[in-house]
Amino acid sequence: MKELDLSSMISLGCKVFDIIEKEYKVFFKKDKLSYLLNFDLKKLFKVINKEDFFGIYFEGDTYYLNRNLEKEIEALSDSFDLSSYLKSTSLEEIFQELIIFLVLNLFCGEINPLKMGLMEVECQKISEKYNIKNSPFLKGKEMEIAKIMLESILKDLPFNIIFLDNDTEIFYYLSEEKGIKIAKMYYDVSCLMKEKYKKLASNFSLKDFLNFYDALDYSDVLDFVYDFINMKIR
Repeated sequence: MKELDLSSMISLGCKVFDIIEKEYKVFFKKDKLSYLLNFDLKKLFKVINKEDFFGIYFEGDTYYLNRNLEKEIEALSDSFDLSSYLKSTSLEEIFQELIIFLVLNLFCGEINPLKMGLMEVECQKISEKYNIKNSPFLKGKEMEIAKIMLESILKDLPFNIIFLDNDTEIFYYLSEEKGIKIAKMYYDVSCLMKEKYKKLASNFSLKDFLNFYDALDYSDVLDFVYDFINMKIR
């Protein structure tokens, strides 16, 4: 079993920290800016090898990267959408291609499906602008909804709302910038998307998650979004 090159991952993490400072520090309050500038990158990643633990989890200032994920991948059937990618990509590459999201996640407060989609949009921008490979996990169904909302009701915002800590802060911000109807619409979409994830058990394996995600259907959420956009156009 090949050792994971943590130095390479920390080096890429450092590059992403620099990018986030350059691209986003204007949106950071003092506490987040201090966290960005004083983060100890040596603590960013640690490797573990434990069964019944998630592939990646965050505690303190550290992402724990679980070697046992390799066994979970080997045991997957070929029926899942991401099976081919996972089986043909080294574990080190899988983790590296998530680093943009993992670093960005440090500054985004409470994460839920809609905010995840908005973050995935930013990850794609960073990937394309700075030529950093981006994971297929970061081009998901949530991103489709986020892009539609960004291109319509969330256009021209002076602040990037992914850096607000939770949906309540986003609601009040959008109320001031876009009006109560759009704020409520954002909140309702977020609640609808969160409801979908209640079907996912709190302790899940990679196989459990892929089963859940392949079956995840946001068609009702998309209908809700398009109905609102069409109503605004009329």
